[in-house]
Amino acid sequence: MKVSERGILTQFDYSLFLGALILALLGALGIYNASSGGGDYSIFLRHLLWIALGVGVCLFVMSIDYHFLADHALLLYALSAFTLVGILFFGTEVNGSRSWITLGSLRFQPSELAKLTVILLLARYLGELNENHLRRKHFLVLASITFLPMILITSQGDLGTALMYLPILFGMMVVAGVKRRLLVTVLIVSLCVAPLSWFLLQDYQKQRILATFDPGLDPQGIGYQSRQSQIAIGSGGLFGKGLGQGLQSQLGFVPEIHTDFIFAILAEEIGFVGAIIILMLYLLILMRLIRIAETARDRVGILLITGVACLMFFHVGINVGMTLGLVPPIGIPLPLLSYGGSATITTFAALGLALSVYQRRFFC
Repeated sequence: MKVSERGILTQFDYSLFLGALILALLGALGIYNASSGGGDYSIFLRHLLWIALGVGVCLFVMSIDYHFLADHALLLYALSAFTLVGILFFGTEVNGSRSWITLGSLRFQPSELAKLTVILLLARYLGELNENHLRRKHFLVLASITFLPMILITSQGDLGTALMYLPILFGMMVVAGVKRRLLVTVLIVSLCVAPLSWFLLQDYQKQRILATFDPGLDPQGIGYQSRQSQIAIGSGGLFGKGLGQGLQSQLGFVPEIHTDFIFAILAEEIGFVGAIIILMLYLLILMRLIRIAETARDRVGILLITGVACLMFFHVGINVGMTLGLVPPIGIPLPLLSYGGSATITTFAALGLALSVYQRRFFC
């Protein structure tokens, strides 16, 4: 039975959508307050445009049967990989990373959207398997699908974004069914190889890691951003200093505060209570994604939701960890809150996939 237009309209997860929209508006509020110090509201107005486009993309993706997207996952993945290759030669370099496409005054980062094509292709491949447990040959295929964009993105100089593909891979593998022995083997090999990656890092990346473990190493240099972020969060106290009253943000003490460190400005202005509310909204979205996965009508839907959940919440964990000085600053935005069209549209598109799965849980 095909899903009717009336069925589509009545099967809508309002909690998931409204939770995401509230977070996006809170992010816009933080960006507005960060812009008020200099009197330039162009970033704020541009971000409102990205949110509007993101909502439109979310509803558009929701209207498409996720089976159709999964059936064309290989084509979407190939187009995405081709774009990532082209970026290496024709991309725009921003902050030392050649990972942007520039169209007039707008920039877009294809590596963000590529995460969705990886999720789609992994879900399609795993969904077609008839075995209860993954074998080594399956792992090799999954690793190849994931590592290709990771290598291309790392070549662009954006290691942080590349690393975010790993939680997607491991999360979907675990849900698909992986033998404990294979999982332990993969983890042991990863732990053994991880120290070797130190020699592949740039000097500034090494310094960021060292500064995380030793905050006093270079407080005015490589550790400045993280240190000021912690000061901003701590100074907010229980209820915050008030909207637009954060000294760290208004006086520009925290660099890139409207992007990677948006959580710091909000925590300073609305305090510990407000920060907890933000985290509770993320928890609401996670709970709704888990519920959608539980009610999904097939394996592909479950795996798609798994990929979306891993994509969002490892971003949240690492970004909040960055602002608290627990994780080295690696340029990971906070979903829905941070300024940036690429991340905003990708997150809304991912939630559109989840809504598509939810709406079709009773229909073919």
